[in-house]
Amino acid sequence: MHVKRFVGGFVIAAVLSFGCGAVAAKPTTQIESYGIYVAADEGYVKVAPYARDYSFVGFNFLNDLPSVIRGDESLRLVVYEKDFEPTAIELALRPIKTVVDIRKLQFSVKPLGRPDMYELSVDMAVKDGAVLQIRSWSFENFGAIVLGDTQAELVKYFSQKDLPDAPVVAQYLDDALVAFPENSELRTLSAYWKQAARDEKDRQAYAYVEEKWLQYEQAEKLALKQRYLEALIVEINGYLSEHPDGYKATEATERKAAAEAKLKEYETLL
Repeated sequence: MHVKRFVGGFVIAAVLSFGCGAVAAKPTTQIESYGIYVAADEGYVKVAPYARDYSFVGFNFLNDLPSVIRGDESLRLVVYEKDFEPTAIELALRPIKTVVDIRKLQFSVKPLGRPDMYELSVDMAVKDGAVLQIRSWSFENFGAIVLGDTQAELVKYFSQKDLPDAPVVAQYLDDALVAFPENSELRTLSAYWKQAARDEKDRQAYAYVEEKWLQYEQAEKLALKQRYLEALIVEINGYLSEHPDGYKATEATERKAAAEAKLKEYETLL
């Protein structure tokens, strides 16, 4: 028979368990097993171990983690750990972004009314849309939990149409779809960012054509003009090979024809 008693505003009784795959962790007010818990809007959610040998959680493994819905931007944890040592625990945030920017968090510690149980309060407001990573004796590598609804936060981030480096964004979205293959919003966004990535590569490739064209126009000696036109044709051939339907394909074809005509003209002059 479980004996319930209130400690620090919550009940100690049952064991919290996690399912497999995409974890929608249900908060509990009942803590019995050792571990680290994050305060939710109602109750607490247990932090899951992340055993993979990485220093941060990849988007393709986000479905392995529980998520916690909080009532505000305060971040409080309950550590239920034997021989807990505050200096041996580290909290860090990894925002759900393509740029890996892991920031350590400062926190205060106070004991609760039960042996081995402590409350940690982070000293700043913490928004949703990040993975909280925890290093302590409780985990072989580190523990992790998503702040906010994982899939909703992914959709929110990738819906920003001004994100830099579209090819990288598209790759991260592919990773997110490994974790959540049934998410239709992510699939729609993936199509958008794949096209954006193609367009960005298209523009970058045509920039080399523009560079050779400018060098040709600025050259004064015929020998230099000839050299730059030959280089221009090489760049155009490469561009048309990789981007046959590119946004500058027509212009590239016309420039190539003009360059070839000019080269024939220079052959008679040199």
